[in-house]
Amino acid sequence: MSDAAEGRRITDRNYFDRWDLVAIIALAVIAFVLRFFSPIMPNVFLPNGNATIVTNCVTSTPIDAQGDLGTLCGLAYPFNKGYKDANGQLSPPNGQVFDEIYFPVDAYNDIKGVEQCRPKTSFCKYNYIDPEPPLAKEFIAAGMWGYGWFRATFQGAHGDYIDLGYNTFGWRIAGCIFGTLCIPMMYLLARRLWPNRLFAIAAATLVCFDGMFFVQSRIGMIDIFPIFFILCAYFLFLVHIQARSFNTSMMSLVALGVILGIGIASKWIVLAAALSIVIWLVARVVLRSLNFDFGPRGWPFLSWRHDGGRGIAGVFWPTYLSVALISLVIIPIGIYLLSWFPFFARGQFQSFHDLVAYTQWSFDYHHTLTATHPYGSKPWSWPFLMRPVLYYAQYDGLGVDAFTGQPLWSRITNMGNPWIWWTSLPAVAALPYFVIRQRSFTAAVILLGFISQYLPWFLISRVLFMYHMFGGLIFMVLALAFVLVQLAERLPRPTRELVVAAHLAVAVAFFGYFYPVWTGLPISQSAWLESDGTPPWGPKLWLVNCKGDPALVPQIFCWN
Repeated sequence: MSDAAEGRRITDRNYFDRWDLVAIIALAVIAFVLRFFSPIMPNVFLPNGNATIVTNCVTSTPIDAQGDLGTLCGLAYPFNKGYKDANGQLSPPNGQVFDEIYFPVDAYNDIKGVEQCRPKTSFCKYNYIDPEPPLAKEFIAAGMWGYGWFRATFQGAHGDYIDLGYNTFGWRIAGCIFGTLCIPMMYLLARRLWPNRLFAIAAATLVCFDGMFFVQSRIGMIDIFPIFFILCAYFLFLVHIQARSFNTSMMSLVALGVILGIGIASKWIVLAAALSIVIWLVARVVLRSLNFDFGPRGWPFLSWRHDGGRGIAGVFWPTYLSVALISLVIIPIGIYLLSWFPFFARGQFQSFHDLVAYTQWSFDYHHTLTATHPYGSKPWSWPFLMRPVLYYAQYDGLGVDAFTGQPLWSRITNMGNPWIWWTSLPAVAALPYFVIRQRSFTAAVILLGFISQYLPWFLISRVLFMYHMFGGLIFMVLALAFVLVQLAERLPRPTRELVVAAHLAVAVAFFGYFYPVWTGLPISQSAWLESDGTPPWGPKLWLVNCKGDPALVPQIFCWN
C-alpha cells in the first residue's frame, strides 16, 4: 500500500491499537529474556551438567581478578581474570571486558567523588579525564547504585550501595534495560514514520535479533544509551510534525529538546540526529512559506501548503519560533551543562572556564589521536562486516566439551547479524528511488538519517571501530524493513505477510547460528572453526582471511 493510500486509511483513527500493544510487549519480553539471561544453553554441552535441561550459568570461570574460579550466570558473565603488568598491577583490575575498563570506572568515580569530595576540593582522588560527555556514565552508575541497593535490601549485604554494585552485573544492567527499550522504541518510531503495522513489526524484530544491538545491550559501555535517545528523538520529531493541535505541537517540541539534550550529554553522535531533525523542521517552514507540496496528496502527516490540512498552519509564527529556539538550543545546552554536575561537585571543575577547556581537550583528542588498534577499521568497511571487534576471549580453563573432548572456548565479538546487515545494503541503495519516484517522506527521513549518522565518520582521522556504525544501523534496519514491506505490498494476501515473515525467520535463524559469538557461550574449538571432525553446531566463522596474527595488525575480511 502506498504512503498516500495508507495515510488516507488511517486519517480518522488512531494509528496505535491493542494489536500494536501486544506486538510491543511480546518483542520487549523476548528481547529482555535474551539480553538478561544469556548465555542460555543445554546442559548437555557442559562438562558438569546436572539434572536441569537448560542453564544460563557458566562454571569454571573467573569470579575475581585473581582468577579464582566459580560460576557466573546471565548478565554477570563473563568476568576477566587479571594479569600483572610491568608494575605488578592486575589488568584488568576488576574483571572488566573491553572498554568496561573505562566507563564503569568513571561512573564509580563520579558517585564516590560526589560522596567524598566537595566543590572546593583542589584535588579529589576520584577525578578522571575522559573524552566522552558524562551522562551515559551516570546511567551506568545508576545501574550500579541500584544493584547495590538491591543487594543491601534483599540479600543482607553491607556497605555503600555503589561499592556493592561495582561488578559486572551492576555496570551492565542499565545497558540491558536501555537496550531492551530500543525494541519498543523502534516499533513506535516505525509506526509513526509509516503507519503500516507490518513495517513496524519488521523493524522492531530486526533490532531484537541484530548482533550489535544485542552485544551493546550486555556490556558496560556507553554506546547503547545515545542510540536509544536517537530513536526517541526521531519519534518525538514525528509526533511534533503530525500534531493536530497547537498544544500538542509545542509540548512535543519541548520534549524533543529535552531528549536531544540528554542524548548529546550522553554522546556527541546525537548531534548528528539533532542536525538532521532541525534540517527537516527548517525545510518544513520554508516549503510552507513557498506554498509547496512534498509527498503524495492524502498523506495526513505532511502538508506544507498554506491551505493544506490542520496542525501547525494556524500557529502564530513568532511564538512557534520562540518555543523552537528554547527547545532546540537553550534546553539542550542547559541539560548538557547540568550533566557535568559531578565534575563541579567534587571540585575537578572550579569554573565554567574549566568545562570549556575540558571540552576543547575532548575535541582535540578525537581530532588528533594517532593511535592504532588491531581491530580498528575504516568506515567504508563497516556495512560489509569486514572487521568486527573482539571483546572477550578465553581459550583455556573452562573445561572440556562433552562430545568432542576438546577444550571449551568462549568469545564475544561485536558483530552485526550478517543477514540483516547485508540485505540492508540494497535497501539503503534503493531509498533514492522511493524519494524521487514516489515522493516518499518515509524514505527521505530514513535516507537523511542514515547519511547524517554515517558520512561524518569519513571526516574523522582517529582510529575507528565497527561499533561506530551503530547510529547508522538504526536507519539500515528501517531501510530494510521499509523496502521489504514495499515489495511485499505488491503481492496478494497472505503472500505479503509470508514474504516478510520468511525474511525475519532467516534473521532469527542467523541469530541462533551466531549466538555463541555474541554471548560467550563456551563451545569447542572445532565448533568455532571448520576442521576435521567438526560438530554440526557452532558458528563456523566464514570470513577468516586473516594475515598473520590478528592481534597485531589491522585486518579486513577477518572475523577472528
